[in-house]
Amino acid sequence: MRYFLLIVLTGIIFPSLTTAAQEIDNNAAINRGVTGANFLKIGSSPRALALGGAYCSLADDAAAIYWNPAGLTQVKGYEIAMMQNNWLPGIETGFLSYVHSPQGSTSGKGKSSYACSISRMGADRMLETKINANGEYEATGKTFGAQGTMLIASYATSQSKGISIGSNLKLISEKIADKKSFSMAIDSGILYQMGFLKLGMTVQNLGTGLKLAEKRAKLPIGYRCGICVNGTINGKKSIGTIETATWVKEASVVSFGIESYLNEWLSLRLGYRDEKDTDDKLYLHKKSILKGFSCGFGLSPSPNYRLDYALVPQGDLGFTHIASLQMRFVPTPVKKEEILPTVEKVEEIPEKKVEEKLEKPSVTVSEKPTVREEKEEKAKKPEPVTPKAPPKEVKQLLEPKYIAVLLSDNITLWSGPGVTYQAVASLNKGTKLRVIDDSKKWYYHVQLEDGTMGWISYVFVGRE
Repeated sequence: MRYFLLIVLTGIIFPSLTTAAQEIDNNAAINRGVTGANFLKIGSSPRALALGGAYCSLADDAAAIYWNPAGLTQVKGYEIAMMQNNWLPGIETGFLSYVHSPQGSTSGKGKSSYACSISRMGADRMLETKINANGEYEATGKTFGAQGTMLIASYATSQSKGISIGSNLKLISEKIADKKSFSMAIDSGILYQMGFLKLGMTVQNLGTGLKLAEKRAKLPIGYRCGICVNGTINGKKSIGTIETATWVKEASVVSFGIESYLNEWLSLRLGYRDEKDTDDKLYLHKKSILKGFSCGFGLSPSPNYRLDYALVPQGDLGFTHIASLQMRFVPTPVKKEEILPTVEKVEEIPEKKVEEKLEKPSVTVSEKPTVREEKEEKAKKPEPVTPKAPPKEVKQLLEPKYIAVLLSDNITLWSGPGVTYQAVASLNKGTKLRVIDDSKKWYYHVQLEDGTMGWISYVFVGRE
């Protein structure tokens, strides 16, 4: 309940922050289309867009390059993401990124992540027109195209436990017909994690403008501020996000999103995006019954692969379909040798006594000892030593990274990191887990209180 109360309170506060940001320049008119390179405002990642674009505080995959570069420290290992967006009619966008974050087990101060990406927007060729002597548009019979390209180099680091910062360096190119222009810009972001709550802030596209005509067009500068909470709905792991974004002198956006995991390999998403300018004259979704809503799903047939899809209605312009494929490779950490439990040493018969026993000469009739000698000799003989049975092996409790609890009932503990391994036990909600290794994205290596070891899906695990 506290998670959703926090979201509601944030929803009241954030719009006021957005209004304040827009009123910094009271004399400035807020309009659309007053900047160049507007493809920079088209978000990447179906997961993010299905959540209504409320992603700068979540940003835990390769899409963090666009939404909040500080989130790259949450990526474990190496990740490649490819996206295709069939946007408005005649316009398509694509995105390819790579994240290098080899310190998969590091979560505190000092972790660094690097990334690079390329995104492109292309439009179908259009008929060229010119203004004739009567002031009317007249077709020339020629066609022209338009495209925009952006290269990004990213760096993120954890300054202290729970706080990460990141930056992007962007090289931007835009071409319309035979006109071409280049620009450079930077993004900066910060992410703060404290238990179930994450806060994120980003500033985007601070840089030089593009000059395709006589006047240089400014880049669309944006500010994002969001909050993300982790919780459960009917025992299923769920994530709620809310974000406010402001495009300076253009428009403000308030977004909400919720993601729920039905099981280890399927998650469903729903989002809402409220986008308005000051007079709402150019709002595209006035006639749409699905105004501002979006939805999608994530499919993970393997811990190393994820397929995402989003459906975003665009009012009278139809629907936008976005799909992406992510591939993640987590390096296997070098494990220290486990100290085996000590077992009591079995007492051994002295070798000398054993040899004496084996080498004892045979007794002849003439050398037969007397009864008295027989008794003395029997007294001198050592009692046979019976080895003690080794004690039952006690499973040693290893030192955990932290203690966690199960969030759902009937969860399987596997002998390895995946459902293809043998089932070790079935656990119920509230079971305490000693997390030994959480460096793998999808499965945690855990130990029960009785010493039983195994692997369990991270989806059903929460910190105590």
